[in-house]
Amino acid sequence: MAFIRHKKIYNNTYAYEVWKVKDENGIWRQRSKYLGVVTDFDTGAYEKKRAKREKQELTVLDYGDSYFINSVVSSLPLFAVLKTVFGSLFETLMVLAFHRICGGQAMRHAQDWYEGNFINQLFPNADVTSQNISRVLSYLGEESVQRAFFGAYIPLVAPCECGVVIDSTGLPNEINMPITDWGYHSGGVEFETRLILAVNRENEMPLYFRYVAGNIGDVTTLANTIKEMKQNGIETSSALVDAGYYSQSNLKMLFAANITFLIRMPSNRVVYKEIIAQNADIESPVYAVKHDKRGLFVKEVAIRLYDNDAFAYLVLDPERRGKEISKLVSQATENGSELEKLDFCNCGKMVLLSSEKLNREDVVPLYHTRQIAERMFGIAKDDLNILPLRTHSEPNFKGFMLLIFISLIMTCAIKSRLGKKISIEQAVSALKNLKCKVYDDEVIPNEVTKKQRVIFETADVVVPKVCGV
Repeated sequence: MAFIRHKKIYNNTYAYEVWKVKDENGIWRQRSKYLGVVTDFDTGAYEKKRAKREKQELTVLDYGDSYFINSVVSSLPLFAVLKTVFGSLFETLMVLAFHRICGGQAMRHAQDWYEGNFINQLFPNADVTSQNISRVLSYLGEESVQRAFFGAYIPLVAPCECGVVIDSTGLPNEINMPITDWGYHSGGVEFETRLILAVNRENEMPLYFRYVAGNIGDVTTLANTIKEMKQNGIETSSALVDAGYYSQSNLKMLFAANITFLIRMPSNRVVYKEIIAQNADIESPVYAVKHDKRGLFVKEVAIRLYDNDAFAYLVLDPERRGKEISKLVSQATENGSELEKLDFCNCGKMVLLSSEKLNREDVVPLYHTRQIAERMFGIAKDDLNILPLRTHSEPNFKGFMLLIFISLIMTCAIKSRLGKKISIEQAVSALKNLKCKVYDDEVIPNEVTKKQRVIFETADVVVPKVCGV
């Protein structure tokens, strides 16, 4: 005969049905059946609790790289801008940008990377199939989309007038479009597009980009670049540019627009030769300055240029002068030239032209900030793999350039967190090895190595023990 037995454990009372049966030897044995937690003793109501289900491991993913990048990028004002401007395409755009930062090559492989990386948990609604990537790039290349992006982004990095560094680089490609043509730069001829980049000199953030055909020289692009920036909300207060932009029309334009500037004067200009000839006393101790633990000579010369007052700064680098003299002598010896006819006047010298009076100690450091743009071109080419260009149409090319620009902004923010001792490549390479296990309701990262911990701590990123899904 069966009966009910109650067993109290902590705050719950559990009910069991108990009865006796004979075994194969004729001996009575007690059997029981669990009924559940007693909820009402009068009516005999019970409620069974579900047994704790063992968690099922679904997959293992690369974790550290995308988690790290997202931790930095999601804290930027840019993150909200991208969400607002790109709406339903936001997650796809983020995946494509992260793919560039992680050293991704051809975007046709982005889907494979996405499926094996924690980024598919961060942005589960992204569509990075080859067909959709082409559609997304075409959309990003639309003029209205790019204007909407810059309209929202520029107030973040240039809320008022700012000083800009402007430079350009060649992007060799064989795409059949009007903005690709033969260009002569740095002593070579290539079929290319020229990418022009403007950087905020104060916060060293990318401001604006545009592109022209490879056969268009830098000297003809400065005025339109400044005009386009103004149309997009950038008021240029000062410009720092290299010798390739030096021309009468450009200098007159800068003077007329009250844009202060610093530019290197080409050595083939008459005024350059006059300054060199009239200031042979440049090595006088009164013109000595210290720069990066080295001694330089900087002499200020007031000049009148295109009906405007300006200041030329003759700079002599003794170390560079020695190297250039040595090179000239070596080449002359190899070619059988007469050493007596060598001209060493220009060796180790340059002339910087400014529209305003500067401290002699500040001239060379200020000019060297021009390297900000060069560093960013290096990031685009080395870290973001902008080359070789694999797009096959002008709309996709324009969209790809915006993708690279957005990725460059993110990379600059990451580099700022990492400092000078850790490169983007080092960080991504080390963090990719940090894996995670994905369960149906949570993600558990593996243990962090010493090298990975240094990277996370340097960038002030905390790695959680468990992530929700």
